[in-house]
Amino acid sequence: MHDRLNERGAATRPRILVISPWENVWSLADKSGVKAGVSDDDRFIEGFTRAGYELHFLRPQGPHDDPRVATHPYPNFFRTTAAYSTAAKRVLWPSLFNINVVPRAVSLAKSLQPVVVMGHSHYSTAATWWCRRMTGIPSVVKLFGVMDLVHTEWPATRYYAKNLEQLAAFKYGQDAWIVLDDGTRGGDILRARGIPAGRVHFLPNGMDLEWMDRRTDRTQARSRFKLPPDGTVVLFLARLVESKRPLDAIAAFSTVARADARVSLVIAGDGPLRGVCERSVRDAGLGDRVHFAGIVPHDDIPVLMAACDVFVSTSTLTNRALPTCEAMMCGVPVVVYETGDTATVVRDGESGLLVKDGDVVSLSGRISQLLDSEPLRARLAQNARQTARANFTSWDKRIAMELAIIGKLAAKKTGDRIQSDRPLR
Repeated sequence: MHDRLNERGAATRPRILVISPWENVWSLADKSGVKAGVSDDDRFIEGFTRAGYELHFLRPQGPHDDPRVATHPYPNFFRTTAAYSTAAKRVLWPSLFNINVVPRAVSLAKSLQPVVVMGHSHYSTAATWWCRRMTGIPSVVKLFGVMDLVHTEWPATRYYAKNLEQLAAFKYGQDAWIVLDDGTRGGDILRARGIPAGRVHFLPNGMDLEWMDRRTDRTQARSRFKLPPDGTVVLFLARLVESKRPLDAIAAFSTVARADARVSLVIAGDGPLRGVCERSVRDAGLGDRVHFAGIVPHDDIPVLMAACDVFVSTSTLTNRALPTCEAMMCGVPVVVYETGDTATVVRDGESGLLVKDGDVVSLSGRISQLLDSEPLRARLAQNARQTARANFTSWDKRIAMELAIIGKLAAKKTGDRIQSDRPLR
């Protein structure tokens, strides 16, 4: 990457224009500002700024306070129409986005002359396409997972009703697509939808690999989270929403708890199902056996893991998302539903235990199997760490991959085929 010269011959940093539907740079923080997870946005900004890029975000009007980027706001129709029905928003939001954002994006691309225009999510595809067409600047769209696009087993009417906007977005040609590996086979989905394989860059999630070498005293960890000093602890760590199925974890634990008076459950995370989960726990008579930890600061996750004996994940989309991988890095044996491409990381009986999707009875049985056998837990934990060390990607390496893609794009003419360094899955 080289600095460019402005009209006066002075060197300027190469610019990237990012078109986003999100009001703020996604920080995964709670309302009080506690950092509750790893933000790809945050690491992207940190890595690209350090590499010498000047970042400009075109995003909805709001409290923009990140000094690392320049912000160019557009009317925040997302906020003003938030109370509308879901059906109305599905029609209104893409239309308002294109009306408000496309002209502004093209104007900014012409004035800023970025080396690349990047769009976030399927919302941005028309805007990046128009920038590419009107200015000749290469475009890339970044997808943070593919969500319901993975459900190809659904009837066609349901599939297209759920995914109409994203499927339409693929009709806008781009120089490249970056798809973050959320465990839902995003590369396969884009290939099936006609995106040329050479333009798809399927990138792994970045992870805090240093956690593998971190050791935390178990007694201190339990004291930190106000957990019983004795007995075993099962951990469920996820946002409390329908797709994560926390009620399945509670139902399975209820069966386990009836047979083992010394086991406790920690539910870490928050969300719209928090109240429903608390009622379910009370109705099952488990009030003193289940601990709601709320949102746990990201840096405290290894401490929480050190306090627990078994990790459970019950998502509908995939159960090899970050919390499962973090448990494996920290040496906590995992019991998870086999959904998405979970089995590519959690190999049954080797690096964890797999359960047929939705089978709560089997889930409780396999949790009990682990709790009853310390040697099995130790073996799975050791193998999980080895799997993590051999297969997981550090944040530095992950951002370096993205830097390489942007560097190639910046060096190419619009429409050239940008060859992927990572095969589709």
